[in-house]
Amino acid sequence: MADTPEKPVDSVTSAERPAGFQRSSLVNSSGAVDDGLVRTGKLAGGMRNDIARRLPWYVSDWTDGFQAGKRLKVLTAALYMFCACLAPGIAFGAFFAQHSGNETGVVEYLITQGVCGCIFAIVSGQPLIMLRPTGPITVFLAQLYEISVRLELPFLTVMAWTGISVGTYMIIIAVMDGCALIRFCSRFTQDGFGCFVSIIFIALGVGNIIDKFTLDEKSLLYSPTHQLILTVSTLYVAWNLAGFNKTRFFKAGVRESISDFAVPAAIILATVASHLLSVQLEPLPVPTTFGPTKTGRAWVVDLLPVDHAGKCILVGAISGVPLVLLFFIDQNVTSLLTQHPDHKLRKGAAFHYNFFILGVFNIIMPMFGCPFVTGSLPHSPQFAKALADVAITREGGVEKREIVSVNENRVSPLLVNVLILACLPEIGVLENIPTCVICDGLFLFMGLSGLPGNQFWERLKLIFTEEALYPELTFTKKEVPRTQMHVFTVLQFFFVAVLFGVARSPIAIAFPVFLVASIPFRMLLPKITCGFLTPDMVASLDNAKRKDSEVAVLDQAPQKDVDATAGEKVVAKADEKAEDLYEI
Repeated sequence: MADTPEKPVDSVTSAERPAGFQRSSLVNSSGAVDDGLVRTGKLAGGMRNDIARRLPWYVSDWTDGFQAGKRLKVLTAALYMFCACLAPGIAFGAFFAQHSGNETGVVEYLITQGVCGCIFAIVSGQPLIMLRPTGPITVFLAQLYEISVRLELPFLTVMAWTGISVGTYMIIIAVMDGCALIRFCSRFTQDGFGCFVSIIFIALGVGNIIDKFTLDEKSLLYSPTHQLILTVSTLYVAWNLAGFNKTRFFKAGVRESISDFAVPAAIILATVASHLLSVQLEPLPVPTTFGPTKTGRAWVVDLLPVDHAGKCILVGAISGVPLVLLFFIDQNVTSLLTQHPDHKLRKGAAFHYNFFILGVFNIIMPMFGCPFVTGSLPHSPQFAKALADVAITREGGVEKREIVSVNENRVSPLLVNVLILACLPEIGVLENIPTCVICDGLFLFMGLSGLPGNQFWERLKLIFTEEALYPELTFTKKEVPRTQMHVFTVLQFFFVAVLFGVARSPIAIAFPVFLVASIPFRMLLPKITCGFLTPDMVASLDNAKRKDSEVAVLDQAPQKDVDATAGEKVVAKADEKAEDLYEI
């Protein structure tokens, strides 16, 4: 990227651009695509460009959050994302507490999300990225705990040194513009990883149900049958409420609100029902008062324990290698999908700078016994959509939605994480929620709800579908014959199966290595299949085929004519639509 100021070519009018705006998030002065994933060849060049791109917008990031007519959307989006993040935080924390002898749990999970989220909302480049200790992180920590037990090392010390190592690796990657390499991560890897995460959630939920029937001490103390009924009820209510926006009941705004708050509503209803039962149900493993999950430990972890310091440092340095690969994919893919042109974000991305900040977080938080953190899918793209003005067109009973603009601000993400932290003083109240609601029902819902819309999952279903009933595809039969499409899907299924097998094996800590290996595997598919899958076929199947107009961009704000309250036909059309600049 050139150091000279570049002509701002984007979806914002000249009047809307803040003073000092220099760089476009789409095209630079030489006409090359500049979407924030450009290698500058200079030390911290990408980070400096990220800051230069976003800094002129910093004041508007705050003022836009209090803009008249937008404040209600800022508040409702924050409440929606608070509920969407709190429930998984409780679920993952409770799950890990159960499987680690309470080494760390719900308190530490919520501290990580709340503290990192508040700081990130204030100092990050792109504040709409939601940070959380995610499901893959929990899987990784579970395996790190097993390794620590086998090596007779203190787990919290090993986790702290792993954090120091992975954070250092992340900072180096950010400074060297390494995030630009995410361009090579296509839908093949993204959809496969998304399906893998869904399968992990489903497996955890089913495994927890089986444990309730097979573990004698728990089956005698708590009724497994009643817990199973409550699990199924939670899943049923959450699933139906989440799909309420696709029904024709009430007005669009009411349907969306019911759908947005499906998970917290299901948890509340299931918890109330549990207290009406005459049988005892297993409560969430949370402390009665705010404090470390592990009773009696100090908040600051002992980094140099006697007789174990050297081994802990070595294990941490080695464990940080696969973990940084996971964060590289997870964080940058989350940023890609949040910055997707369909969302019409106008203030630009900050891949390198945000990755640097996450590296700092992952050095500091494990020193206090708190888990790692990264960008969260699907929460981050959902957050952008929750802050969006949507144009709705109804024709022949069919409703189509298109994002017109997104109220990009820092107030809403800050509010989300302030509410997370506000829950900590009353953490003991969460004990009223049965474990089967969170660790069983919610896990199953998270897994199952992540499958629809995943292109790999949709193609996998086509293998068992009559061809005459296929939905409209993005490619013609001439471009990609059906046999080749199914072969591509089977190869992608093989990749997901390998990920799942490794995650359930003794070498589970290395599953991020296999995840990253899928990138060259996809690039070499034409050679691996000896030309049976041509490069054009792979590009079509992977949505990576570029069009001649892909660098077309807007220099005029979208115009709209919206009548959202009447519920009648809503017409809103952008003058032009930016093409997808990302290879996803």
